[in-house]
Amino acid sequence: MKPRLIDIAQRADVSEATVSRVLNGKPGVTEETRSAVLEAARDLGRDLTGLPGTRERLVGVLVPDLENPIFAQWAERVEAELFQRGAATLIAVRARTVEREQEAFERFLRAGACGIVVVSGHHAQEEGSVGHYRAIVQQGIPLALVNGVRPDLDATYISTDDDRAVRMSIAHLRELGHTAIALAVGDERTWPVREKVRAFEQALAAESGVRGTVAYTDFSYAGGYQAAREVAAAGCTGLLCGPDVMAAGALEGVRSLGLAVPGDVSVIGYDDAQWAAMTSPALTTVRQSVPEMARAAVRAVLEGGEHSRRPARTELQTIPQLIVRGTTGAAPRGGADAPES
Repeated sequence: MKPRLIDIAQRADVSEATVSRVLNGKPGVTEETRSAVLEAARDLGRDLTGLPGTRERLVGVLVPDLENPIFAQWAERVEAELFQRGAATLIAVRARTVEREQEAFERFLRAGACGIVVVSGHHAQEEGSVGHYRAIVQQGIPLALVNGVRPDLDATYISTDDDRAVRMSIAHLRELGHTAIALAVGDERTWPVREKVRAFEQALAAESGVRGTVAYTDFSYAGGYQAAREVAAAGCTGLLCGPDVMAAGALEGVRSLGLAVPGDVSVIGYDDAQWAAMTSPALTTVRQSVPEMARAAVRAVLEGGEHSRRPARTELQTIPQLIVRGTTGAAPRGGADAPES
């Protein structure tokens, strides 16, 4: 037997009028309430197929690739948040050029996307073209852009507080006695790298008796391996890396020099990938709150278009956590005095 409105209302703890508005696609209902009503209706066996209040919304999600665990985690969390809200997901990857990214946007729009989430896209490039982003905004399609901020584009920008992440990492190494600290990052033209380098240089400038260096390679296992060999040979005993995959490469890079982690060099990653606790030793890393960030991105693209034809500019930062494990330890005696090569 089809559940009555009063049954759904009681299950969702709302009024029958609210249930009616949701099932008939009427305005005036928050996204949270709408999701609760639809979930209650499904739980009670209501067939929602074809109802105007349950037209499946579609959101386009663009990530660089699915090989890097953090991007795979982003895709999974955004899809889970959209599914919970009764929306579908169309995922595109490997938009390495502006043209490829624009093609992905056009595909999203042809499929009827009501919003777009972009993780580490060309909006993060210092001089990257954002004309195709602006075209989306001008059509009233909400954009949630992760890990990159452009002052000339109205969108919702979501990122981790990199300044706090870098400063807490340096404070941890300083407490362990390290006075020669390096930062290993990728393309210096990208917003996340610029933010990390700025925070790193400012933090070290406030410290007396500490020297630091920045190694620019790329955000990969090989990049971490190369950076670790360079900075360890130069006498650095503490190393902050970009993503955890880079830190994993750094562990091997340190060992390739006959040095130990953390006995000779302490290594800190970034992201807290699912496997970070399984490296040997377990990786000390900065944890990004991907679930919280994904929730904010989904809320922005689903709700932004309902309330405004031209989505407003918003910047959201989440607070990172330093997860201390086995790759950081006390600085070796004399390690900071090793000659630079």
